[in-house]
Amino acid sequence: MFKVLLVDDEEEVRIGIKNKIDWNHYGFEVIGEAENGREALDYFDECVPDIVITDINMPFMDGLELTAAIKEEYPAVKIVILTGFDDFKFAQTAIKYGVSDYILKPVLPKDINDLLEKLKNRILSEIAEKEDVEKLRLHYQESLPVLKENFMVSLVLRKASSEYTVEKINEMNIKLHGSWFAAAICKIDSGSIKTSGFTENEIELKRFAVFNIISELLEKHNIGESFILDDGIVIILGIDCKDRTNARNKMFSILDEARQSICQFLRLTVSIGLGRIYTDLEDIRESYLSSITARNYKLILSGNKVIFVEDLEPGVNNFYHLDRDKEEVLVASIKFRGEKEVTETVDSLFNELGESGASLKEYQLYFTEIISSLMKLARLFKIESSDVLPDKSDMYMEFNSFESIEHAKTWINKLSINLMKNISRKRTNTTQVLFERARDYMVENFNDDELTIQKLSDILYISPSYLAIIFKKEAGETFLKFLMRIRLEKAKELLLDSSKKIAEVAVSVGYPDVSYFSYFFKKNTGQSPREYKKKYNEKGINS
Repeated sequence: MFKVLLVDDEEEVRIGIKNKIDWNHYGFEVIGEAENGREALDYFDECVPDIVITDINMPFMDGLELTAAIKEEYPAVKIVILTGFDDFKFAQTAIKYGVSDYILKPVLPKDINDLLEKLKNRILSEIAEKEDVEKLRLHYQESLPVLKENFMVSLVLRKASSEYTVEKINEMNIKLHGSWFAAAICKIDSGSIKTSGFTENEIELKRFAVFNIISELLEKHNIGESFILDDGIVIILGIDCKDRTNARNKMFSILDEARQSICQFLRLTVSIGLGRIYTDLEDIRESYLSSITARNYKLILSGNKVIFVEDLEPGVNNFYHLDRDKEEVLVASIKFRGEKEVTETVDSLFNELGESGASLKEYQLYFTEIISSLMKLARLFKIESSDVLPDKSDMYMEFNSFESIEHAKTWINKLSINLMKNISRKRTNTTQVLFERARDYMVENFNDDELTIQKLSDILYISPSYLAIIFKKEAGETFLKFLMRIRLEKAKELLLDSSKKIAEVAVSVGYPDVSYFSYFFKKNTGQSPREYKKKYNEKGINS
């Protein structure tokens, strides 16, 4: 069902339109009615309609102002205006605002029926266009080179699961298969650039030429992919060999062939850093980071070489460390998940650790990294370390007493869960405090006619969407309804003062437009301000 909102200051017009049309027959439902544009916009906080049928001439906010406000925030909403013959030119102006159609008054059922049929077909057509599988397939094929490059960049910058990586490789027909994988980084030597005398634009062209030579070689040997990243060319190699030594020799040979071809055809020297070799593409990010380390050895070994990191740092490959991806997963589980998920995350960290075969002493640095990360998170939420340490133990004494990986895992898991519980309590307290500050500000400043959720969120240094969530959680209603309730209660109180004029009361509660104040007051109390004032003043006299 498509949702319709009716907006007209004449109740009989709204009732007539609503009752004379078989909305269900056309696949529509009327979700609400409003007497003016300002009231209509309030509906959008709760439910965004597909179609708004609105009059042009209305008090407080007319149809054109409403149209502009809706189109700015909700451009997909279809707007139909109702107008008399005298407003025809006005209606034509509204079309420029993005109005979908208009109907002349008096409104006839046939006109509405025809319009609904037309709008329904238009909406369905837009939906079909977005879902057109063939068009999406063609668009995907056209975008594939860019998508492939984005995926390759993500491989070396972010860690992804093996399943996801293999799925994308097959889907995009990327040449990355084999039993051994490694990343390499190739950059033009700075000395070669200086002696060449190339301009900045020429250097970019030469870099692209280097990329072409590398791409052709990879195509020739059918063993990998390459792409330009910043001022270098990243190469990802996948080789099917029976052992690691053969894989290393083949990778080195192909990279050196690339280096020689670049020197021969472009008269440029390059240095290529080859990272650590892994059996799983999931580890290609680690290989890429180590390839950067390898190329940095050019400062010591001079340029025009292929530099294999394991030749220079042979023992480091066995060391297991808490990289940024693992740290982010651990922190996210503590901040946003439950006790079960935290335990599973810690288990996964230690399960991987157990497969590396290092000694307990070597693991102590890894434990330090985990604990440091947890303490940093505690500090971010202003939580004392003594509040999260298991059994109020001394962190350094406990750390030095670890007798096994299992012992360390149990202690770190307890620390993580304690931290999770403290953050959860802190967050609950924070939302309560923010709500109290927001409520106090509104009680003090309800007479500000420019008081909006945006203004209040700026004062509290939080986003409007987060403030809206806080109101729903703590007050059980929207910011706007909460503000209206404060203003209404204060207006009732001020109207009891016989010396105050209604216009003064209106300004005092944030409604400088006395007409809108009267409308707002009557809509929420069933009486006009004048009737309310008279009724309760008479009660006071009689009593």
